[in-house]
Amino acid sequence: MEYGKKQEWKVKGIQISYIFGLSLIITAIIYFFAANWPGFDKWMKIGLSVSLIVFFYIISFVLGKLVKKHPFLSDLFLFLGCLSFGVGVALLGQIYNSHADSYMLFMIWSIPALLFSIFTKYQPFYILSYGLLHFTLWFYLFPSSGFQYVPKEFAQWILLITALVNGILYLVTDRGILKSRPLQYCSFIMMQIILLGLTMEELFDWFNVFVSSLFILLSIALYIYILKKQFNKPFLVLVGLFSIAFIIIKFIEFIDYIGSEYVFLFTIFIPFVIVGFVIFGLRKWRQNQRGEQQSFLKKIIVGVATAVASIIAGSSILGISYLFFDDVSFTFFLFFAIALIIIGVLMEKWDQVIRYTLLFTAFFLGVPATFLESSSWLGLLFIGALVFVFWSIQSSGFRYVTYLVTMISFFAVINDINYDIELVFGLILTINLAIYFGTTKVIDDGRLKDVLINNSIFYGMFSFFFLTFLFENEPILYYFTNGSYFVLTTLYVLLTLKQNHKVHHWILLLFWFAFIVYKYYDLVWGLLHKSVTFLITGLIIIAITIKFDNIQLEGSGRKPRTMAMVTAIVTIIAVQIVTLGVQIQKSEHLLTNGELIKLELAPIDPRSLLQGDYLVLRYDISSLELDEDVSWNERIFVGLEEKTGGVYEYSGVYATGKAVPDDIKNRADVWITGKFKGYENIEYGIENYFVPEGTGWDLQEIINYAYVRVAENGDALLVDVARD
Repeated sequence: MEYGKKQEWKVKGIQISYIFGLSLIITAIIYFFAANWPGFDKWMKIGLSVSLIVFFYIISFVLGKLVKKHPFLSDLFLFLGCLSFGVGVALLGQIYNSHADSYMLFMIWSIPALLFSIFTKYQPFYILSYGLLHFTLWFYLFPSSGFQYVPKEFAQWILLITALVNGILYLVTDRGILKSRPLQYCSFIMMQIILLGLTMEELFDWFNVFVSSLFILLSIALYIYILKKQFNKPFLVLVGLFSIAFIIIKFIEFIDYIGSEYVFLFTIFIPFVIVGFVIFGLRKWRQNQRGEQQSFLKKIIVGVATAVASIIAGSSILGISYLFFDDVSFTFFLFFAIALIIIGVLMEKWDQVIRYTLLFTAFFLGVPATFLESSSWLGLLFIGALVFVFWSIQSSGFRYVTYLVTMISFFAVINDINYDIELVFGLILTINLAIYFGTTKVIDDGRLKDVLINNSIFYGMFSFFFLTFLFENEPILYYFTNGSYFVLTTLYVLLTLKQNHKVHHWILLLFWFAFIVYKYYDLVWGLLHKSVTFLITGLIIIAITIKFDNIQLEGSGRKPRTMAMVTAIVTIIAVQIVTLGVQIQKSEHLLTNGELIKLELAPIDPRSLLQGDYLVLRYDISSLELDEDVSWNERIFVGLEEKTGGVYEYSGVYATGKAVPDDIKNRADVWITGKFKGYENIEYGIENYFVPEGTGWDLQEIINYAYVRVAENGDALLVDVARD
């Protein structure tokens, strides 16, 4: 290895080690808070939330001054500060029983993230702000409180505009106006997903026809754009995959529209038409000077055509079988799938479109049959046929699909033998380890070797990751599995970085971070124990990294922050702190000065994305019959009057607009503001009550009333819930 590559590996190794160590220390802090959170009083929770934000930002500026050869550390802590701001907003919402999965939470969080991304151009801020803005939109259109309502037409047009904005963002990033590869992929995929989702309507609904036509035109335009501007294989593959999904959706809508099983007698001929048309078209296709592009585009066309044809063929075969036979054995479908595999592999002189269609049809029929067939031997026979396909077909893409189908079928067969789930995933891990080590020593074919190693690493790590959540009743095995996973994953992340295996490195890095994130929800091991363990491990990694961090860098790769940039960053941080202060002051003022009222309720028990378990409170006043039309999301003042037992009920009067008219003010004891959500539903902003994890179902069985503070302007804050 040349000196330059050695230096590059060392720089990357030091950076990833710092990130590993700091991630563990931060995780330890979060776990410590989570372990002790129920025992803290309100002001301790508020103080810790704000202090954590300030701590990260101070560390960011300190590291920016003291560790100039590693500017990414300063950027990382700036990013963590922004993350902790969002967590702080969520925790304040938990303390004051508001913001559970609310679009307002994510919108408030997205503003500083977006500003940081503009001023710092740090890639994680791009992704964070992009994700937060989409979360804002999602929870605005689809609130977590199930009784809220958003007009369908309104949601459709907002989503369509969002898809188009993502399309513009893709063009901006693709042309280098905004340099962010992750945003380029995210915007491209999100645009296609949203448009695809909007096409899922009744087949000849006007909006369905409009969006479907738009999707087709966009797909054609993307094919032409990608081929003409630059030859980009991943984006061509993505367009191909979404095209397959679109055609399958239209096929399902067509079947549903016809509403008769006899339609399969017609659809069985569609695959023959598709295959024949594609074969004829490809033979007439003239090659030009862009041979590689034409060749890859041909593969995309073959892939799309065979996938669509095989799914329609498989569905039609299943439909016809159940149309003419009352009881069709899954043994038949397994043997039929195996027969198609043998024909598809042995008929080498047939056109590849025909062969691939036969093989994909076999996959479509065989995989469900392995789950439903009682004979495990037939399942193993099908797996043997899949191995035969894998070795016989030379296409790398086809081998990736075959490997996936083989793993799914193997899981179905082994699970059907009634083994414990631990043993099932243990066997999958063992098989993939054997393939990995066997491949490195035996296989010389480069393309085959890459496919086997990439797949064995991914599915091996997936099964290993799943095993870390098992063995709940065997503590020794549980701790051994988790410890082994963490140590081995950490070592192999660094090893693949050193060997410059980018694909393997990112696969392992993904599973490393997945372990850190998901262990929070694995409660077999106490949060406090996790906190101490991660803290010690993180400190050890940081200590080792500092010891070996003797690299000398000529340049940091990032321009020093100008005074204007620093001023902007400090201003953004100050606004975040002020925002939290305003939220606290407003809530405390309402708690101190608001009128305490008692409302009858009926709760349900969901989970918040950031804040844990909570009850969604459904009040008697949440649904009212109104005498006149009120626009969706319009502000409404609801009059309440005290009844028997101190319970406040609807007085029969309400008002819309900016304030309650003077002539009706005295017709209610208290006026509370809400927003009309359609179908007589009103949201007051007091619908969330946070509870310790796992207690929601028990609590909702015994509570009947909520105590609420209402300010003079009608704003309300939930104080407590009670049996009476």
